[in-house]
Amino acid sequence: MVTTGDTISHYRILEKLGGGGMGVVYRARDQHLDRDVALKVLPTGMLADETARSRFRREALTLSRLNHPGIAVVHDFDSENGVDFLTMEYVAGETLAAKVAGGPLPEEAIITLGTQIAEALDDAHEHKIIHRDLKPGNVMVNSKGRVKVLDFGLAKLVKPTEVDAATASLAETQAGAVMGTVPYMAPEQLQGKVVDARADIYALGTVLYEMATGQRPFREKQSSPLIAAILTEPPQPPRELNRQVSPGLEAVILKALEKNPHERYQSAREVLEDLRRLSVPGSAVGVQRPKIQSIAVLPLANLSGDPQQEYFADGMTEELITNLAKISALKVISRTSMMQYKSTKKSLPQIAEELNVDALIEGSVLREGGQVRITAQLIQASTDQHLWAESYQRDLRGVLALQSEIASAIGDKVRAAVTPSERARLARARTVNPEAYESYLKGKFYLNKMTPEGFEKGLAYLKQAVEIDPTDPLPYAGLALGYSLIGHEAIPDNLIPAKAAALKALELDPTLLDAREALAEIKLYWDWDWTGAEEAFERLLAQNPNLPEVHAHYSWYLELMGRVDGAHAEMKRASVLDPLTPLWPAWQGWQFWKTGQYDKTLDGARKALELNPDFPWGLYVLGVGYAEKGMYEQAISAHQKAAGVSPTVRWALGYTYAVAGQREAAQKIATELIRKPLPMDTWGLAEIYTGLGDKDEAFRWLDRCAALRFTWMPWITNEPPFKPLRPDPRFQALVRRMNLPQ
Repeated sequence: MVTTGDTISHYRILEKLGGGGMGVVYRARDQHLDRDVALKVLPTGMLADETARSRFRREALTLSRLNHPGIAVVHDFDSENGVDFLTMEYVAGETLAAKVAGGPLPEEAIITLGTQIAEALDDAHEHKIIHRDLKPGNVMVNSKGRVKVLDFGLAKLVKPTEVDAATASLAETQAGAVMGTVPYMAPEQLQGKVVDARADIYALGTVLYEMATGQRPFREKQSSPLIAAILTEPPQPPRELNRQVSPGLEAVILKALEKNPHERYQSAREVLEDLRRLSVPGSAVGVQRPKIQSIAVLPLANLSGDPQQEYFADGMTEELITNLAKISALKVISRTSMMQYKSTKKSLPQIAEELNVDALIEGSVLREGGQVRITAQLIQASTDQHLWAESYQRDLRGVLALQSEIASAIGDKVRAAVTPSERARLARARTVNPEAYESYLKGKFYLNKMTPEGFEKGLAYLKQAVEIDPTDPLPYAGLALGYSLIGHEAIPDNLIPAKAAALKALELDPTLLDAREALAEIKLYWDWDWTGAEEAFERLLAQNPNLPEVHAHYSWYLELMGRVDGAHAEMKRASVLDPLTPLWPAWQGWQFWKTGQYDKTLDGARKALELNPDFPWGLYVLGVGYAEKGMYEQAISAHQKAAGVSPTVRWALGYTYAVAGQREAAQKIATELIRKPLPMDTWGLAEIYTGLGDKDEAFRWLDRCAALRFTWMPWITNEPPFKPLRPDPRFQALVRRMNLPQ
């Protein structure tokens, strides 16, 4: 143990300055160079062997190369008598934490200090070094108001040893531990994802918020609710807490605090530029120039006058949405939600408000012979002002390049940060065989109807497209998604041709996201490849965060693995990108049901039913929520309506009858289902017999369900109706059969 007066190497300890999960800091005297230094003594056992010590030394050497007036210098790393320590520049003054403890700072001081911190981050990021633990306690301010940022990069080197509610470092014991201090950690950091410089930008936004308001954006005291708030809740606008904050500074803070890293500032340099603008009298960052970070494409009008060409106009709309979604800095509303505005009489500002977007794309498509002309205009939602309009025309063979050109132009006009790789993907547009492409568009048109007849027609057209041009990856990707939809809805065996089609599409074009999306779902629901599924979902969302279905299915993976906060955040993101689809709030309610939060279960169901009063899964979730609260009359009513809308969920009524004590009615439904059970009915029969207390019959149907590889099967581990079966050895055998974590 180190105490005042001790000597370590040639450093004499003068006083203790502070400590935490990453070690204890002392002011010490360098007796060789006759100067004061800061000595950080690492926790005992942190570097357990010479390999760890060598790695730390290499990383410390990298940090020592940072040479910026706003960054405290790392001088040395050494060990003596079993004590590992870092020697750093000693900075006299007070921490920013001490400054903000007295309340909000004047805006001029916020901008001055924030600018200096952003300059330090910018320099470090240029050297590929991320702080990972930026907070007011790691920022020193000297008597002249100059900033020194401490502990750059140390969160990567040192595993914290303590977690103290909302203020201490967060650590996980498994490999790939999460490092940082909870209130200042970006959502992706809390979720254990690979982080980049944008995590520091989120932390800077939190520091700016604290300087502006005197409090952190999320003030929960316990770590679990604090993490949940950071992942899912919007921060209260700073001006609501301090009216002295200018709209421009508020805009900078809120952009830095965006939960999705793609919607945040993309570099410290961007933050720095906006803070510098604020320091200029009369400037108004985020006020004078349009702030467009989210966009929606209205269904393109079919100017051909031929109703038979609607499939083409819808296909062009979907292609434009798909291409815009490749720009990760933009939030792009999905096709499913946008198609509900076809032929709408609503005003553009009203639509924008419903979708919570900054801008709309309105346009038309005209196909004459072999030529396609698309006209698009960009409209700022808040003012209904037309910001840009252009018309594009190409031969049908070049329609994909046309769509990419429009998306690139829109990205430039809204000042979205389009990365070089995104520009490359947009520019990588193939020519198409016009006849095959027509069949492909018709196939997608019918699949999107989500009806049995639509699935049949859609798959037929996509197979036709493959026959016409077997070198085109798009029809294969369409087949993969189509078979996947049928596999989820009714027949799991369809995931076998779905996988074959996805692999063929990727053989022809490894970058095709539709095929990669289908393959990720197949890994989760059919292959039961848990590691592969997680990797596939994370790669997809890293490349394109505007995929609501991917967020939703990834949510189910996280829920299955017990990572509930992350699951809720992903499902909420699906609803943000696709706000008019009732499935996502219904699924979120379903997940709350699994964790015993029955009021939230009912809230999710009601949100789904507001969007579609006859939505069967909304009615299903409503019923299970009522049943858990003992409100059996309401539960039976909801499930009766669900069964009337969609007979495929009739089993739910049988289970509800069973738990409500109406055994005869439950047995009657079970008897009817047994005559010709669909794959989903095998699951339902297992639930009914569990509710009736007949475990042998329940396991018989669960065994059949597993043999069919019914897509819900892995979730038996946390599905409430199966709780009575969990102690039975047969249940554990089923879990092992699916290679699920025990």
